[in-house]
Amino acid sequence: MWLEVMDYNPSKFEDPYKPVDSVTWWEALEFCNKLSEKYNLEPVYDLSKKGTLLINQLDGEKISPDIADFKKTEGFRLPTEVEWNWFARGGQVAIDKGTFDYKYSGSDNVDEVAWYGKISNAETQNVGTKKPNQLELYDCSGNISEWCFDMDKSTKKNNKTVYRIIKGGSWFSEASWCSVLPRFCYNSIYSSKEIGFRIVRTV
Repeated sequence: MWLEVMDYNPSKFEDPYKPVDSVTWWEALEFCNKLSEKYNLEPVYDLSKKGTLLINQLDGEKISPDIADFKKTEGFRLPTEVEWNWFARGGQVAIDKGTFDYKYSGSDNVDEVAWYGKISNAETQNVGTKKPNQLELYDCSGNISEWCFDMDKSTKKNNKTVYRIIKGGSWFSEASWCSVLPRFCYNSIYSSKEIGFRIVRTV
């Protein structure tokens, strides 16, 4: 999908059935906007001023991300960390089944649901080749770490560099990093063959 929308592929692992990798947080936002435009949806992110971000609300207002209401957006976007945790754990379906507290997304057995360092053959694998979670989502644990929208607030006060949260672990990770619990953060202009993203949309 990335190649179709963006007309280039930044990935170290270029197979079309593998998740896109080596994408910065800002590039992920740009992709979300272009995909929104492709489907005639109002883009969520105002990227018109380099290095500055505003959120397009459905009422036409452009507001700071700190006070934005993502329920009032239309297009594709990165999930917040709260949203990521919800769908990675299986949401209401998992609560109803009593499986919301699984260690990994969809299982307590990492090998069932995740490609990680010990078994990945040192590269990403085709999407959807492990067991899905309770919402039929694949690879929330392992394969590629995923950018979330949120800023890491612990780095905000004394550091001008903006760090954004990633979740899920990757093909390179230790098994424990693929749990739904850990959170890591990187500079928003950083890219790595271990990091990609997943998109959501308010409906």
